[in-house]
Amino acid sequence: MVRFGLALAVGVLLAGPVAAKDWTAVRFGMDATYPPFESVNSSGQIVGFEVDYAKALCVKMKVTCTFQNQDWDGVIPALLSGKFDVIFSSMNMTPTRAQRVLFSEMYYATAPVWVTSAANKNDDVSIGALKGKSVGTQSSTIFATYLDKNYGGVDVKLYPGGDEPFMDLASGRIDYSVGDILVAQKFIEGHAGCCRIIKEIPRTPDIFGPGVGAAFRPDDKDLAAMFNKAIAEADADGTYKAIAAKYFTIDIRGK
Repeated sequence: MVRFGLALAVGVLLAGPVAAKDWTAVRFGMDATYPPFESVNSSGQIVGFEVDYAKALCVKMKVTCTFQNQDWDGVIPALLSGKFDVIFSSMNMTPTRAQRVLFSEMYYATAPVWVTSAANKNDDVSIGALKGKSVGTQSSTIFATYLDKNYGGVDVKLYPGGDEPFMDLASGRIDYSVGDILVAQKFIEGHAGCCRIIKEIPRTPDIFGPGVGAAFRPDDKDLAAMFNKAIAEADADGTYKAIAAKYFTIDIRGK
């Protein structure tokens, strides 16, 4: 009877509510191949808009923050396995991803775009016009999903990093690229005369979602709530606007 009682007590404890974690430190996961949002500088540090913004949120949450570089294809599995606590890396909040992770409130939304070389004067990106041409984009992204759903039969080349399609476009290894407008603009600024933006792509909700948010493990609702409170405070007191102004000349909130 003693063993049965002890086992029952242990079972009740295990089945009871799990205490909320005391978040004093938060580990951020980022794919640092996406300037100006995040990239690795010459000193090996991850820098960019999302790093600065994350640090400001950490101050408001009164937590210590660290940043880890993680390849994009494995970023959700790494989060779910406990490698870090939050994905803060330009992750668009698509319905498919929302089945696996818990998202914060949106903190930016920008346009996807078609990009080609400066020498290419053809702005027609219909399936027929792309016959015999190649299009590059980052794998496991909204851009790859867009091409998969709308450009079957077109030669699509997928890359692990966000900057690699633009580099191959500039070198002439591909004919077109699809990516974020601000990432494209940043690349073009640093490679004068290489490329040009053709057109923006409408943000259909089923593919692109409403915008970018932080991603958490589904059980970490308390951490998500902390972030949402800090995001609202950063909006209200001008912190977000001041950080964004260091990197962008347009309003990236998408509101």
